[in-house]
Amino acid sequence: MSEIVLTARDLTRHYDVSRGLFKPHATVRALNGVSFELEAGKTLAVVGESGCGKSTLARALTLIEEPSSGSLKIAGQEVTGATKAQRKQLRKDVQMVFQSPYASLNPRQKVGDQLGEPLLINTSLSSAERREKVQAMMAQVGLRPEHYQRYPHMFSGGQRQRIALARAMMLQPKVLVADEPTSALDVSIQAQVLNLFMDLQQEFNTGYVFISHNLAVVRHVADTVLVMYLGRPAEMGPKEEIYNRPLHPYTQALLSATPTIHPDPSKPKIKIVGELPNPLNPPSGCAFHKRCPYATERCAAEVPELRLVDNRQVACHYAEQFVA
Repeated sequence: MSEIVLTARDLTRHYDVSRGLFKPHATVRALNGVSFELEAGKTLAVVGESGCGKSTLARALTLIEEPSSGSLKIAGQEVTGATKAQRKQLRKDVQMVFQSPYASLNPRQKVGDQLGEPLLINTSLSSAERREKVQAMMAQVGLRPEHYQRYPHMFSGGQRQRIALARAMMLQPKVLVADEPTSALDVSIQAQVLNLFMDLQQEFNTGYVFISHNLAVVRHVADTVLVMYLGRPAEMGPKEEIYNRPLHPYTQALLSATPTIHPDPSKPKIKIVGELPNPLNPPSGCAFHKRCPYATERCAAEVPELRLVDNRQVACHYAEQFVA
């Protein structure tokens, strides 16, 4: 059995928000009970609309923010309650590639220095050894030796994302969190960067948490898919199960809205009506019930628990009726 490199159990992240003078503070449940396991060399893709909690999950997994409650283990070590020294050690095992290749690199620092910084902070390697490792990683991501002395503004978006990926992989982490890493790139460049992600995963056996709203990209890279809605998991399971036979109405609507070259006329188009609810005042019962074409009175009154249906976890009272 493969090594489990990341484990989340009922992970939550809540924020207290001021609503103005003389009004009581409100709580935004940006992340509300997310659980999963990630094996080395595998990819968990997290999908959903803007505001569903994807980036909040990324910040919690990379120790940028402390979870409000729940358990998070990196390489078997519990993060919650860890000392400052333990968290520093754990940070080497989980790295992140951010969405914008333009904002994630220091414009005043040469690329070679930026790639060598993780080694400078976390290892005792000499300057020559660091330079050697940096140049080897640059070659792996398709950058030339002369790029070492250049500044970020001298590179295209696709090259900058290669630099960001190389920096994240310098310490050979057990987990890499990628927050929409191709959404700011031209379509022609996206496939190259995705293939590079997969090549590095195969070489270093890194577990990926790949966050995206592009379901076509997710199908290319994922092993397991987690569909989120308003901070909670709606459906989670193996990629092919989710894509071939989605059981949650929200997943069905997301896949129905994905453009395909050969659309299946036998599959009805499902439209999501209305906007994502206000997270300060979420609906009662199932958070999706006001936009769901199959909603009943039970959906408005009772929160559906995540349960096993047809080889995946689904948070829907009527999931069984969608099993073909």
